[in-house]
Amino acid sequence: MSGLQEIELTFASGLINDGKAKITLTTIRDGKEIPIGETIFVSDFILRADVPTDLKPGQYVVRYRVTSLDGDLNDGGYSFELLASKGNDAIWIVLGVGIFTIAAVLAVLKKNPKKEKE
Repeated sequence: MSGLQEIELTFASGLINDGKAKITLTTIRDGKEIPIGETIFVSDFILRADVPTDLKPGQYVVRYRVTSLDGDLNDGGYSFELLASKGNDAIWIVLGVGIFTIAAVLAVLKKNPKKEKE
């Protein structure tokens, strides 16, 4: 699972919801468009689109088209790289908790040494 569930873009200036706003997602290597959900207005400054499919590790481009408050149609985009997972995070969490528990027990034992009987 890639973990990328949505694309949300926040703009510094307000936008007009005129039906022309669009977010697209494509691969860099072959330019293949990845199907994503409908572009929706969250507010006058924020657009969002769901990413319903698991993305494979690779390089991608997010492109957008919006209408600014002055009526100009603006477009742009940015690229990002999705890296492969390095393994099961649950194993590292359990290992970390175990090490912490052992360290805490050793600290308590060191602080309160057992008194010898006389």
